[in-house]
Amino acid sequence: MPEQDWFEDKPGPEQAGTSNGGSPLFKYANMDDPKPFFGFLEEASEFAEARERVYEELFGKSDSVFHEILPLVPHIDVYVFPPNDKRDFYTFVTGGMSDLPMNAPAELGPEYRRVEIVFYASEYREEYAGLLRSIAHFVHDYRAWLHWGHTMPNGQPPQPLFGTKHLDAMLFTSPIIRPDALLGEKLLLDSEPVNLLWLVPITTAECELKLEQGADALYDLLDARNHPHVFTGERESYV
Repeated sequence: MPEQDWFEDKPGPEQAGTSNGGSPLFKYANMDDPKPFFGFLEEASEFAEARERVYEELFGKSDSVFHEILPLVPHIDVYVFPPNDKRDFYTFVTGGMSDLPMNAPAELGPEYRRVEIVFYASEYREEYAGLLRSIAHFVHDYRAWLHWGHTMPNGQPPQPLFGTKHLDAMLFTSPIIRPDALLGEKLLLDSEPVNLLWLVPITTAECELKLEQGADALYDLLDARNHPHVFTGERESYV
C-alpha cells in the first residue's frame, strides 16, 4: 500500500446547514485527495438508510454529521455520536466506505470486502472526523484494503497524530465493545457483511513490533497494558 503524508492536519470543515433530523452538516473544501473519483452510486442512498438504522441501534442518536459535499466515489460522511446512558464517550464512525468493496484478496471471502472505520474519544474534535474520512478515501483511491491487524504509519516519515508527540501510526482492529464488533451480523450490503475497523493510535515502535512479530504480539502488549478503548490523548510508547 502506498504511504503518503496524507493524514496531516487539513483545513477544517465548514457548516453547511442541517440534516432532516436537525443535526449539523459539514462540508470539506479540500480538493487535494490523491486520485479522487467523481460521480454517484445508484445504490448509495439505500445503503445509507440501512447503515443509519443500525448505527442508531448500536451507538444511539447522532448529534452531527460531517457531510461530504463533493461527489466523490464513494461518498464518505462521518457520524458523531455523543455520550449517552450506555456509552460515556464520543463515537466517530464513517458512513459510505462500505458502499464499494475493497480490493481484498478473493480467497479471504466476503467478510474482508466491506468495512467502516470507528474511533472512540473522550472529547469532540473535528480532526478525528477528518482523519477517518481521509483513510476511507485512501483505501479506495489506491485500490487497497484494510482489515483487522493492519497497521499504517501516519505519513513517511510518520507525523504525530492529534498534536501528540509519540502517536504517529495506526492499528486497525476489531472493536472490543461487543455490540460494535457484531456490526457484520446486523448490516449486509449486497449480501456481504459490513465490519467495523477500530482505529487505535500507536507509536512507530509498536507498529514495528507488529511488523516483526505479528499482530498477536501487539494485541498481547495492549492487553498487558490495559489499553483503553477510548482515546484521551498523549501516552508513552508501550515498547
